[in-house]
Order: sequence, then C-alpha cells, then structure tokens
Amino acid sequence: MAAYIKQLLLIAVVAFLYTKAATQPMSLPNCPSKCGSVTIPYPFGTTEECSLDNTFLIDCNNTSQIPFLPENKNISVLNISLDDGVMRVAWPIASDCYTKKGELGELVNQTPQDINMTNFHISPTRNKLIAVGCDTVGVVGVADSRGNNYLAGCMTYCNMHNDTTDNQSCSGVGCCEVSIPRGYMLREVNYVSGAIYNHSSVNDFNPCGYVFLAENGNYNFSRTDLKLQKKEFPVLLNWAVGNQTCDQAKNLTNYACKADKSTCHNSTERSGYFCKCPDGYQGNPYRSEGCHEGIMYYFHFKMSVV
Repeated sequence: MAAYIKQLLLIAVVAFLYTKAATQPMSLPNCPSKCGSVTIPYPFGTTEECSLDNTFLIDCNNTSQIPFLPENKNISVLNISLDDGVMRVAWPIASDCYTKKGELGELVNQTPQDINMTNFHISPTRNKLIAVGCDTVGVVGVADSRGNNYLAGCMTYCNMHNDTTDNQSCSGVGCCEVSIPRGYMLREVNYVSGAIYNHSSVNDFNPCGYVFLAENGNYNFSRTDLKLQKKEFPVLLNWAVGNQTCDQAKNLTNYACKADKSTCHNSTERSGYFCKCPDGYQGNPYRSEGCHEGIMYYFHFKMSVV
C-alpha cells in the first residue's frame, strides 16, 4: 500500500513538473513569446529590446502573424531551435514556364534570396538543391562572407510522362539533386531554373521547370510534381552567437550563456557559439535562471530513491 501511494505521489509530481516546464518563459519579461503559432525564444525577439542584438530580430507581420527574416520578406520562419543552433524557414521555389510554341512565359523567384545577416547561414550539410521537370537545368550560385562565388547544378530530362514513377530517386529522370558547396558561410543563394529545349516536346504534361532548396528528407518525387503546386519547402539555417569561440567569449561582458548551469558549445558549421542547458535540465540557457531540472532527471532521481 505504501509503495502504491508513493507511485501515485510520483505521478502527481511528474505531472506538476510537466505543467511547470511547459509554462517556463522562453522570451524576456514583457516580450512577445510567439508570432502567430511560432515560438520566438530569446536571444531572438520581435523588437530590439526583446532580442540579444539587432541581428536576432524577427519581423512579425501584425496582420498575418507570420514571422519573417527581416532581410527578406519572402522567407518566413517555421521554428527556432535553441538546442542545436538551427532555424527552419520556408524557402520559395524558382520556376520557368513555356508556351506550347516554346516561348518563355512566367519566371518566378529567379532572383537571389539574401539572408545577409551576421549570425545566419544556410546549412550545406542539411539541405540540397533539387530540380524537377523533363527539360530542366537547375543551378545554385552561393556567395560566402568574403564575397566569393561558387556554382553547383544538375539537369533533368524525360521524353514521356511514363518515364517517371512516384517516389523514384532524384537521379536525373524528372528530378535531380545536388549538394550545396560546403565549407563556407553561405549567406546568399541564387538558384535558377532553365531549359534546353523550352519544354516544347513535353509541354502537355510539363510546361514548367522547378528548382528549389529543401531540407534533407523533405522531398519525395511524384509524377504530379511535373506540374508542381507547392510554392516553398523547408530549409535549415545555422545560427550562432558572435564570431568567437566559447573560450574567447566567456570573459566578455556580452557572453550570451546567462543561465547558471548553461554550457557553451562551439558551432561546428560556422564561427561563433551557442548555449545549452546540461543533460537533465531544460529551458532557455540564454536567460538568467533559464535552466531548470527536467522531468526525466527528477523522475530518475525519485525512482532511484524509491
């Protein structure tokens, strides 16, 4: 009976901690914690007073309640992760369409998509360039922080609609993919959709070519994509604080890891660092008193006592 009561008490405590953890503030006091359905955790914020600095500002559209990157109103924010320094955004698709006579029609998003902010860059290891069509050339041009330019691309081709199958690999028939050049802090991407034969022989079922960036694992080819209806795909951006390593930043007055138990981690894909709560803790390491004992830590401790 005593053991049963202890188990009930333990369940009650875990439920209480779960509720408490769910309500822990992630933003600064008196600052909006969300823009629409997207949580905006500090160091990000919708005003200068609510963010670490102006490079972490998020533009929250008051009408649509959709958060955007301030440097590019075409790129909306889907979610922000504090654990690994990643932001997921919705990246627009580029396309070129042709008439039955092979004349160029509408061009969409054939301009550079700039995320020229100090603390962001496109993750070259977690995203790919994808081209879709039966007469499509996809090229991605990337610029690094030093102004150097790099190109990568692929070409797709098919004669008939039946040449393609659903869920096939993007190996060149109806769809191709290529990795983004690595080893650089990529802040601008110019991806272009082009054609060799102006879709003249495939216009009935594929009048347009499509080129886009997409997070790894977020795109599977379907025949219906030869007339693609989607306008954007998720893309992962890396973010970090400053340009210093943890050892360099710890002695600075603007060191961002404010919570007592927070730990500092050097970014692996760019310069700078990010902060984490230690194992068994959860919360926001960028806030004072931001790391709290997690549910599983408390549960494990109580079980060992019982």
